[in-house]
Amino acid sequence: MEKVKSAKGAKGILLFLLVLNILNMVDRTLIVSFGTSIISDLNLSDSQFGLLTGPVFVFFYSIMGLFMGALADRVHRPKLIAAGLVLWSVLTALSGMAKNFMQIGMSRLFIGVGESVMAPSAISMIADLYPKAKRGTATGIYYLGVPLGAGGSFIVAGVLGPMIGWRNCFFVLGAIGLILALGLLFLKDPKRGAMEEQAATAAEEGQADLMTGNWRRVVSEVIATIKSTQALGWTMVGAVFLHIPLGAGQFAIVWLERERGFGIGEISATYGLIYIIFGTAGTFLGGILSDWYQARYKGGRVRFLAYLMLCMTPLLISFRFVSPSSSLFYIGMAAGMFSVSSFYGPAFSTVQDLTPVRLRGVMTGLLLVACNLLGLGIGALMTGVLSDVFSANGVFEPLTKALLTADIISWAAPFSFIMASIYLERAKSKPLTPSLVK
Repeated sequence: MEKVKSAKGAKGILLFLLVLNILNMVDRTLIVSFGTSIISDLNLSDSQFGLLTGPVFVFFYSIMGLFMGALADRVHRPKLIAAGLVLWSVLTALSGMAKNFMQIGMSRLFIGVGESVMAPSAISMIADLYPKAKRGTATGIYYLGVPLGAGGSFIVAGVLGPMIGWRNCFFVLGAIGLILALGLLFLKDPKRGAMEEQAATAAEEGQADLMTGNWRRVVSEVIATIKSTQALGWTMVGAVFLHIPLGAGQFAIVWLERERGFGIGEISATYGLIYIIFGTAGTFLGGILSDWYQARYKGGRVRFLAYLMLCMTPLLISFRFVSPSSSLFYIGMAAGMFSVSSFYGPAFSTVQDLTPVRLRGVMTGLLLVACNLLGLGIGALMTGVLSDVFSANGVFEPLTKALLTADIISWAAPFSFIMASIYLERAKSKPLTPSLVK
């Protein structure tokens, strides 16, 4: 069989999508980076901050992500991303003008709508630019935007924050987003299903369903795909559990400054630098090594991911208890960033591999709903509420205990990925069904 090559211009498009994802994550994480200052300036409780960084943001981000995933299967994807970028950039700037919980909450709500466009559109574009053998690596490169953007936001808070204040940082990022949106208007949308066998017919059929408004058929096919592909379902369950500590991580800087003795702004730049280095390493190596593992061993990319997470668990737990003066504290911090960042390439590319071509945007949107609404949203809110409850009851270091609770819940993630890998191996011994061909 002739080896399928990447689409023309794939590297350039992937690089531009990476830049946009970096900006996406800087905008999204900046409120976390300035957590202590925003809590103090707007007089927020931990529960309110958990709402801002959890449900308030992720509710519309997740629900609209499902809709945007379906829309990405039907319209010009670069222009769709441009519309979302304009929306979230304007509202990021408006966040800098907030005077209370309600005002910043409304901005965060609709920032979620704008940012929900990015992942479904970008991931489905990458699947149309790269063949299966390179998809894990390409997806991992795109998701380098998470550690680079999130880490960059902490550096912005640590370096620019003391110079121009948190409000002006929001204004500057909003302006940058509006400038980048112009470039998307000139970007060509890749041909759908170009990297798949028999993909052209499947893509055209999917387009016909969506263009004629046959949503009921799309929904029934999504449900049927998940039911018939157990590996897909278990991968999505594992992703949800993994996002619980990611949601709790919205309190990372607040925890470091409140219960680990760092001054306001003192740890932000260091935390951001560690995030960039080890988060980038995790994202990049997660994609490359999972492709390498899948080509040589049983269980696919998700089994590699499960093994990696199990190896990191002792370091993640010790991180909550050791002194900040200990080298183990920073090793644990780095291990946590590496571990969660390694998730994107293996998990998203596995979902794309197991999903029919015409449902990829919808399935990515559904995965984002599960990860963000059930995982990140619950994790952030749970951590804020538990911190307030523990504090009211005189528990020593209440935020530490709340964060540890989220860490323990996340242990269900590697188990879920192991189950997914078992079903992947079972599926290899069965004939390929028509639904999987499409």
